[in-house]
Amino acid sequence: MNDTPDGYMKDGKGNLVAIVNIKQTDLIKDEFVKKAIALAEKQQAELTNFKRMQMEEADNFIELLAQDYDVNLGGKKGNVNLRTFDNTLAVKIQNQERIELGPELQLAKELIDQCIAEWTKDGNENIKAIVNKVFSTDKQGTLNPQRILSLRKLEISDESGKWLQAMDIIAESVTTIDSCRFIRFYKQDTQGNDVAISLDIAKL
Repeated sequence: MNDTPDGYMKDGKGNLVAIVNIKQTDLIKDEFVKKAIALAEKQQAELTNFKRMQMEEADNFIELLAQDYDVNLGGKKGNVNLRTFDNTLAVKIQNQERIELGPELQLAKELIDQCIAEWTKDGNENIKAIVNKVFSTDKQGTLNPQRILSLRKLEISDESGKWLQAMDIIAESVTTIDSCRFIRFYKQDTQGNDVAISLDIAKL
């Protein structure tokens, strides 16, 4: 409900300002932004509906295959690649889980710090800088789980066993919060490479 009286507009502080006292350029800018946002919201709704319909059609096809062959082609949770007969067009559905690391991570960090203290006692601070970067937070103070999990891929020999213990603790601290399904569309270029058809307006 618009409670602004006729002939007035609200400024950023919520104050009523008579339209006759507002610069013409500000009025034009205000009108442009409102129209642009309305169109953007319309496009967003259409894209949301487009994604839902394509997901449903893909899931229906997967269920059809499951019935015909008694095989689950990824199901509704797995990753699925669907191609045209000539292989030049593709639809790829991917499932991505959002994970969070629990309080056990502090125990793993303590063991890692003990390892680093032992390894850097001769003055080599390189490994310490790498680990500190892995455990650094973003502007919201949030750790990057994928960056921390990447430590488990390192082949490090540690006689004390603390490093392996820390890696086990990190693995046990992982909790899946939720998951999100993505659908992407591809078309091959003249070299036969799959090129994504971008639906991100920033990339168009």
